[in-house]
Amino acid sequence: MRALIVDDHPLFSAGLQLLLREQRAVDEVSCAANGREALERVRTDPFDVVLLDWVLGGEPSGGPLIGLLHDVRPRLRVVVIAGESPPQRVRAAIDAGAVGFVPKTVTPTEIVAALSLTARGGIYLPPGDEEGRMPDPTTVQASALAANSPGAAALRGMADAFPGLTPRQCDVLGCLVSGLSNKAIGRELGITEGTVKQHAHAIYRELGVDNRTEAVYLLARRGIRFV
Repeated sequence: MRALIVDDHPLFSAGLQLLLREQRAVDEVSCAANGREALERVRTDPFDVVLLDWVLGGEPSGGPLIGLLHDVRPRLRVVVIAGESPPQRVRAAIDAGAVGFVPKTVTPTEIVAALSLTARGGIYLPPGDEEGRMPDPTTVQASALAANSPGAAALRGMADAFPGLTPRQCDVLGCLVSGLSNKAIGRELGITEGTVKQHAHAIYRELGVDNRTEAVYLLARRGIRFV
């Protein structure tokens, strides 16, 4: 696995890089100091995961940068590592397509565990939101979404949990919770973007949620996995 750390604090980047190497959490790890450098690196190097500071000194940053990274590599897994983790920021990151949000206050062991989980296709969420609906991270680590391969579609337990979903809607749901945009989902599944939106609306109705972020939280809480 190849990882790119994007952070404008050189000391933090160097420390995290050393940690990942010592723990053998990745095969290769590189650093970028800002969003523009990150985009250049992603265009030329086949990174599997980006560990992204949410607030960078300069643009692009945050959610817009996640979108630009996915424009370059739709299957790139972006994990936000931030100094502050208010619920609205966590939700904004997940809504932008991140597959994890790790506060910088966690232990080194937890950072490595979060990276391992997301690398396997899981979604890592920190504890607590304003309504107490976000799962505890230990629960997510044990039962979060886990993709067996890029484009894995069927969801373990989906037939029992949400019998109203069709096989194609499970395909779309799998892509949605992996952070793919509607356009990228359409390309991957060979359907139009309009059809993706139609499936997404039907999925949200069946799950009783309003958007992709709420769907991510729901599936994580229920421990539903990709198979």
